[in-house]
Formats: sequence, C-alpha cells, structure tokens
Amino acid sequence: MSKTSDIQAAKPAGDVVLKEIWRIKDTLSAAYGHDVDRLFAEAREGQKRSGHPIVNLQTKRRKA
Repeated sequence: MSKTSDIQAAKPAGDVVLKEIWRIKDTLSAAYGHDVDRLFAEAREGQKRSGHPIVNLQTKRRKA
C-alpha cells in the first residue's frame, strides 16, 4: 500500500472523530444560547464548586 492510499484509508475515521467533536461543540454552544460569555461563566462557577485547583495561565511579572 502506498502512503497516499494509507492516508486516504485513514481519512474516514478522522472524519467521524471530527464530526463527533463538532456535534459536542454545537450541543454545548446551543445549551448556552450560543453565548460564549455565559458558557465560560458557568465553567468558572463549576470550577469553584468542584474544589479542585484552578489553573491560572496568566504570567506573573518578576521583579527585576
């Protein structure tokens, strides 16, 4: 089997995975009225309720 046919053979499985990801994304979006601010507000509240540490990706400035 050539590399081209290997890629073509793998494509349908990838399409299935992408379609599932898009379906989940669309379902989540619809649940919050397609309002990203509402979605993230609920996510932040869920993090607070969970009691698990929250990752803060903001960098802290080092004092020189």
